[in-house]
Amino acid sequence: MHWIAVLALIICFGSVIEYYDELYFYVWVLGLDETPAYILPNIHSIADTSPFPRPDTYPPLNHSVDSLRILRLLPGSSGLSCQLESTSFGEYPRYRALSYEWGSGNRTLPILINGVETRVGKNLWEALYHLRDPKEERVLWVDAICINQHDLDEKAIVVPRMNLIYRRAAEVIIWLGPRPPPKIVNLDRLAWWTFAPPSIDKAYHQGWWHQAVPWLFDLMHTNYWTRTWIIQEVGEAVRLTVQFGKQSMPWEAFVAAVATYRKCFPRAFWTDRVSALEGLRKSRREGEIYSFTDLISVFRNSFCKVPHDKIYAFLGMAADDSPYFIPAAYNKTLAQVYKDVMRFLGTSTIDRAVKEVELVHMSALVRRLLTRRMGETVAVDEKPTSILRQAEPYTYYDKSAPDKDGKTHLQARTAYHKEWYEWAHTRHEQTITAWLPTTPERLDIWMDIGQVTPQTDLLTAKGIIAGEIESFGPTVESFLTSSDVSKAWQMTIIQQFAGKPSQKSMIALCERLHVVIGQQATSAASFDWIIPLRPNFESTTNSTTDLPRLFTGSSGFFGIASPGASVGDQVVQFWGSSAAAIVREGNRRSADGATDSFVAHGSIVKEGYSHDWDVPTDKDKFTIGHEGSTIRLHLDLITLTAMTLNSVGHEDQNVGDNTDTRGR
Repeated sequence: MHWIAVLALIICFGSVIEYYDELYFYVWVLGLDETPAYILPNIHSIADTSPFPRPDTYPPLNHSVDSLRILRLLPGSSGLSCQLESTSFGEYPRYRALSYEWGSGNRTLPILINGVETRVGKNLWEALYHLRDPKEERVLWVDAICINQHDLDEKAIVVPRMNLIYRRAAEVIIWLGPRPPPKIVNLDRLAWWTFAPPSIDKAYHQGWWHQAVPWLFDLMHTNYWTRTWIIQEVGEAVRLTVQFGKQSMPWEAFVAAVATYRKCFPRAFWTDRVSALEGLRKSRREGEIYSFTDLISVFRNSFCKVPHDKIYAFLGMAADDSPYFIPAAYNKTLAQVYKDVMRFLGTSTIDRAVKEVELVHMSALVRRLLTRRMGETVAVDEKPTSILRQAEPYTYYDKSAPDKDGKTHLQARTAYHKEWYEWAHTRHEQTITAWLPTTPERLDIWMDIGQVTPQTDLLTAKGIIAGEIESFGPTVESFLTSSDVSKAWQMTIIQQFAGKPSQKSMIALCERLHVVIGQQATSAASFDWIIPLRPNFESTTNSTTDLPRLFTGSSGFFGIASPGASVGDQVVQFWGSSAAAIVREGNRRSADGATDSFVAHGSIVKEGYSHDWDVPTDKDKFTIGHEGSTIRLHLDLITLTAMTLNSVGHEDQNVGDNTDTRGR
């Protein structure tokens, strides 16, 4: 009898393992999405240590050729054992590359590499566990293991090869965690949607789709999709697979399922992350190229632990021809990285005219991306109203059984999908990564950019002339601190435009200026960014103060200007930036027609309803058919930096500052 009990126990345990994926779905519905303890080698072995292998684990690389390490994941059923070896692209290694999230913490698990026990991050351990084959070894490339993360010199060599590593991989595997679909979800049916997506009604009336919805919702809300490095990993992949638990599906099928999800729930904006990556892959397949500025503009709302990677992650994919090579030097200061990027952009010849238009905007954006700080917050996954509505019980009509006369009648019945209803009405809280509020920029933190003088390292920016300075008003300080000065300035505007059709609009614009300045005035140092620049001309009697002042413009605008500006100077705006240059017409023209007659800077407000400085957004005005109102300026890096302090538009400053943003 004992052997019968043992046999029954073995059968039951096998059934648990066979149906683990389905059991996990119901555990996840209740918000318990941790890997079950029986899968982990020892629940007490989880430790808060470095998520990278020990430095003595790595076999040396041959730096005389383009080399890499590959990881041989050995077959087995308990523990994880691997062999790490060095090779080169010249040996044509065949491997699969893993694209995954490192994780925000340092929770680690043990693993054997070349017979030595070391530790890796929990999410990576889970990925290797689920990828392991019980009978055959799998050859992988995994960044946390195959790159010596302790060696900055090695990272400087290998990181620029990352695009080649992912491009040469036989397959790139996206690991989304142990989140398998419930057993009822038909992955083969989802795969067919790649070629023939169903209508919304057809998808909605398939019972298994109701359980696919919460599963897809969870997959799209993982931290993975906001990692900076996945843009290159997904974009360079020739063949791409999405893996969850022990199951997987082709990238194309996953994209089709996400597209159907978006059709069912049009306000599911988090699907844009997947759509943006697929758009990148599609455009590259069709022969389009992405410049460095394209990549950091489109994917600026992505997270990485090391700020340098905000730049280095895009360089391999960028189709720029700059002779200035940006090394992946992690020992450089952020100011030095910023200088590298601006030199790179200033010397790239592809789309040269467009880069001149974008230069001022990119200067501020690059600094913002390098200095934004990440933090953690607790967020709740709020389900869209459309999901809640469709999860409610619904009524349908069915024929009744024949009555005594043999007639049937339509009967109203009520039903609902239990798992979907429970999921839709369950609040899932988790700790996520989000951007911390930004702080005002200071010029001194960007002065560590090496030997730069006003007439060296010149960059060319293209702007549009907004008008001329007509008259000056009070200083910004007196305007903010004295009600008498503020009222006198307003009366001056009323008298200046008396009898003119524009009087009312100019008075309203003056009020807007007051609002904009007042919102930014949080301390006496709020406008320290309006600093004097090196004037190319002597100041005139129209500029007698060393403090920033208000002014009126010739074409109906107001602004603030740094010391050095005079009546008659031209005010130049730039695309995507609130920064304005103030130039004085003179004979300082270079052979390429650009001017360096730059005497001051500031910001302006024009017609509109925004409570911020005016930011031109129509790029065509700077490039097509507006040559008469455009101007090209030569700027050295220090002047460009001083002019663009705190000039990133409101939208860019707050990108990522929301509870729906997850990070690596």
